Amino acid sequence: MIYLNDEHFDKNYFEQCYQKFNQHDVLGNGQGKRITACISDAALWIALCLYARDQGMSVFPLPVRTPEEALRRRAKLSGSHYQVMAGSMEELLSKIEKISDHQDDAESVLVQMSSGTTGEPKCIDRTWVSIDIELQNYIEHFTDLAEMTAVVACPVNHSYGLICGILASIKRGSEPVIITNFNPKYIINKVRETASPILYSSPALITTITMMVKADQPIHAIMTSGTLMQATWLEQAANKCEKLYQQYGCSEVGCIALGGDIKSIHDQGMPLPHLAVKSGSSPEELQEIVVITEMNTTVSTRDLGYLDSNNRLHFISRIDEMINVSGLNVYPAEVEKVVMDMPAITDAVVFKKSHAFGNDQVCLQFIAEQDIADEEIRSWCSQYLNKYQVPIQITQVEKIDRLPNGKVSRKALALA
Repeated sequence: MIYLNDEHFDKNYFEQCYQKFNQHDVLGNGQGKRITACISDAALWIALCLYARDQGMSVFPLPVRTPEEALRRRAKLSGSHYQVMAGSMEELLSKIEKISDHQDDAESVLVQMSSGTTGEPKCIDRTWVSIDIELQNYIEHFTDLAEMTAVVACPVNHSYGLICGILASIKRGSEPVIITNFNPKYIINKVRETASPILYSSPALITTITMMVKADQPIHAIMTSGTLMQATWLEQAANKCEKLYQQYGCSEVGCIALGGDIKSIHDQGMPLPHLAVKSGSSPEELQEIVVITEMNTTVSTRDLGYLDSNNRLHFISRIDEMINVSGLNVYPAEVEKVVMDMPAITDAVVFKKSHAFGNDQVCLQFIAEQDIADEEIRSWCSQYLNKYQVPIQITQVEKIDRLPNGKVSRKALALA
C-alpha cells in the first residue's frame, strides 16, 4: 500500500485499522459525520482518510504541529461534529471529542484550507465523488506516471501531496513513498533507493535538494507545484533531473493543469480533460483563470494567466499580488527574475505596499552572499526593467518567511 520513510505498511495494516475503526462508536457509525483530525502518524492518517472516504464520512486534516486551540477553532469553523488530535491508534480511538450537533453532511467531503497568502484561510469542501473524478483524469492525463513511483516529500494533509501524490498512486496500484523527514540528504537517499522515482515536493525544498545533487547523477523526475519557482531555481532543477514537471491547481478544484518539458516558470502544462479552462490569449492579453468543473460549477481562481496556441496554461500572478504603479501593472515574478540574475543574490521576493495617494510601491526583500547596497540593485534592475518596475523599498534579510507549502504571504510581508 505505502512506504513511510523506512517502513512498509501493507494491505494487512490497513485492514486491521479498518477493523478497529468499524468497532468504534463514532467512526463505525460515521456516515454523514464530519471530523477534524490532527494525526501525527502519517500511515494512520492515510488509513483514516481512506476509511472516511469509503464510509461516507467527511474529514478535515490539519498539519501535525497544529496547537490544540487552533484545532478546536478550525474544527468549529469547518462545521465539524467531532475533533481529534492523536499520534497513535490508541489515542485516536480514545480522544475523539464531540463538539457539535450540526446536521449531517448530505455528501461526504474532504475539507481543505485555502493557502491564506492573500487573506484569511477559508474552509473549502470537496466531495469525495469530485476527488475520484480528478484522480481518474489525473492518471489518464499524466501517462508518464504509470512508469514511476511517487516519492512524496510535502505535507500529506494538503491536496497536492495527499491527492496527487498518495491517492493517485494507490488508485493506480502503485506504492507511494511518503517522507516526513525533510532532511534533504535523507530525501536524496530515499529517491536513490526508489525505482523510477518522481519527487513531489515544494519549490523551496526542490531547490535545496537539487543544489546538493550532482549533475552526473540526476534525479529521475521531479514534480513542482504550489508557487512559482524562481527562474534560476527552475533552471537548476531542470539540470539536475531527467524529467521536470509542473502542475497548477486550487483548493476548490484540485489539479487544474499539468505538464512536462517546462520552458518557463509560468508554464503549467495542459488542463486536465474533465475541466474547461478560460483565460487570456497571450502574455499581452492576460485574464483571470476561470475553471468550469465536471459538475458545471464555475470557479474563479483570482489568478492571472493565459492559454497559448498549444492550449498550455500559463500562470503569471495572483490578481491580489499584482502591483499597480500609476495605472501600470507590475508582476512580482518578472521583477524577481531580474533580481535573481544579479550575482550573489540567492533568494528574492517582490511585494507591494499601498501608497497614501492610491498607487502601490514595488518592495523587495532579498538574501545574498554578501552585503549589497540598495542603489546597486536599483542600478542593476534599471538595465532590464522599466522605471516603474524598479523596487523602491529594498531590504536585505537573512531569511524569507515561507508557509509550509513553500508559498510566500506577500500580504503578510506588506503588513510587517
